[in-house]
Amino acid sequence: MIQRRARSVMSLSRFSSVFLSGLVALMLAWTSGPVLSAAAEDVLNEAEEAAGFAREAEARAWEAVEKAESSAARAREYARQATSLDKSEIRSVDYDIGSYQGQVRNGEPNGLGIFYYDTGSRYEGQFVDGLFEGNGVLYFLDNDDSHGDRYEGQFRDDVAEGFGVYYFQSDYTAEGDKYAGQFIDWAFETLGVYYYLESPFWRGTTGAGDFSDGYNQGYGVFEYAGDNAFAGDRYEGQLLDDLHNGYGIYYDNNGEVTYAFWKDDQAVPNRSVVLGDQDASEPESGETTLGGVIFNQGGGTKPSETPDDETPVEEVEDEIEDEMVISSLDPEVTDVPDEVTDEPETVIEEAVPQDGDSSEQVLLAQEMLQNLGYDVGYVDGVMGPQTRNSIIAFQEEVGLPVTGEVDETLIYALTTAVSLTRRIGGLGSDIVSEAPAVNLELWATGTGFVVSSTGDIVTNHHVIEDCEEIRVGDLGQARLNGFDEDNDLALITVSVSEPLEVASFRSQPKVSRGESVVVIGFPLHGTLSSFGNVTDGMISALSGFNDDFREYQFSAPIQPGNSGGPLLDRSGNVIGVVSSELVSGSAEDVPQNVNFAIKAAIVEAFLGAHGVEYLVTPSEESLDVAEIASNAERHTFLVECWGNPEDY
Repeated sequence: MIQRRARSVMSLSRFSSVFLSGLVALMLAWTSGPVLSAAAEDVLNEAEEAAGFAREAEARAWEAVEKAESSAARAREYARQATSLDKSEIRSVDYDIGSYQGQVRNGEPNGLGIFYYDTGSRYEGQFVDGLFEGNGVLYFLDNDDSHGDRYEGQFRDDVAEGFGVYYFQSDYTAEGDKYAGQFIDWAFETLGVYYYLESPFWRGTTGAGDFSDGYNQGYGVFEYAGDNAFAGDRYEGQLLDDLHNGYGIYYDNNGEVTYAFWKDDQAVPNRSVVLGDQDASEPESGETTLGGVIFNQGGGTKPSETPDDETPVEEVEDEIEDEMVISSLDPEVTDVPDEVTDEPETVIEEAVPQDGDSSEQVLLAQEMLQNLGYDVGYVDGVMGPQTRNSIIAFQEEVGLPVTGEVDETLIYALTTAVSLTRRIGGLGSDIVSEAPAVNLELWATGTGFVVSSTGDIVTNHHVIEDCEEIRVGDLGQARLNGFDEDNDLALITVSVSEPLEVASFRSQPKVSRGESVVVIGFPLHGTLSSFGNVTDGMISALSGFNDDFREYQFSAPIQPGNSGGPLLDRSGNVIGVVSSELVSGSAEDVPQNVNFAIKAAIVEAFLGAHGVEYLVTPSEESLDVAEIASNAERHTFLVECWGNPEDY
């Protein structure tokens, strides 16, 4: 399935002989005193350019390793959960090639479970419609083609796809080679790092950078280590089939630096320059500083002066985009919030400022009201009809005495409201977003919560379905990055200038029936409070409608508009996404507080399939509801669906 590496000692031995005998002479022949010839300058420039691209690819590769290690950790956690299921949750399904034990729906593996191959190999982790889908661990039998290897990471349609770590079993040493990075259909692809660990001769050597079809191919960096004379050497440049092929720079541990066009680890005669120790320039360590995750390939130009008999490594041009979408079961969710009809505006004819309404206070009130979305007319410090009507509307909404006047109570309430609105976004800075297009109207509202500091937000698919424009709180317009209609999940993203505060998913212990929960959201927006609504209750059942294993049933009251919000435990960690309430055919037999939430495991699989890193925390400390709500306000948003009135 996947081939082990075997770096060739002979290859570098051949390189070493060329290095010691031929290249120094070539350098002397090309130089006249301290000045390099034009041909030598061309080699230096081409090699420097390739080395620069290689260092960039190396940095991205190590970032991919971070994502791969994180995916592997999640895979191990799901494998642990799959092996720890309650007996009541386990069902068996037999196949021609093996058998399955775990959670089942509609006669197929769905959820967590274990697949046992007849050969002895096994998979532990997440399943969707009978396929390995999400995160899991695949253990290969010792005597099969993959020789006892192990893969931990993301799966799609039964194959390794996404980020993960592949461990090779060694016949001779305690530790085998491994690869960490991106996969496409089991092949090492796009970006990653290969670790040479099995052979003592090369142990510790790494190849980091672009990968294609299972090999270092494109731009990358080899750091040499092990029990050999090359330990401490470094190559930066173009690669093909795990070897130096194309332009690059080789830094020898003796201080010499070779700029060359390489062919299978050998410097090509007449296209190489060696600089001695006094001229050697070490690679800048800053080039490999890790930062945010980047998925695109290293760029660059191909060597411009390549003889007909020399073919450099081709650049990797196609960017890998993670388009995995979890697909499983038919949802029972039909809860789409109705559009809220605006109440008639209260109009007061008088426009004369009252005593005590100083222009400074009026101006301050106008600015804050406008920030909260009220139409105050001109922001000029003058108490006009629109300003007064906005004050009255605000006073009515927050429960203040309706006076239509500016006073200390109003200023305090406005200041608190503005502070809360900003805090809900986690930005702590003023944000004035553009209004929706004038030809659109508000179709529906829901709730969402932040899962990454860069602006990724989870909500329900039915909240944003068919929207022409999606808006999130005071952060403005969002783009749809992915959805899973069957599981009623959507991933939307907003642009932010500063990191957002994120919700944390619960890692342990397992959710129990009777456990206390808290819901925060924006139900009946325009009728209830625009600053969020908090309710509490308990987990009523560990499965949803018709025993849907993907859902919890809970008792905390919800209304249209809560959809997409977080279901929180008493530590404030996410254990689900609010999706629906049970609605019966007649008013007499509608059950009270029978509501459903999509389990966090389904949400985490959805996020993992879209390459989103999320925070996982064990639930240990029990908080009161007020503290949970205060913390949740920092990552929970109103989500608005805007559309064309003619299409509604």
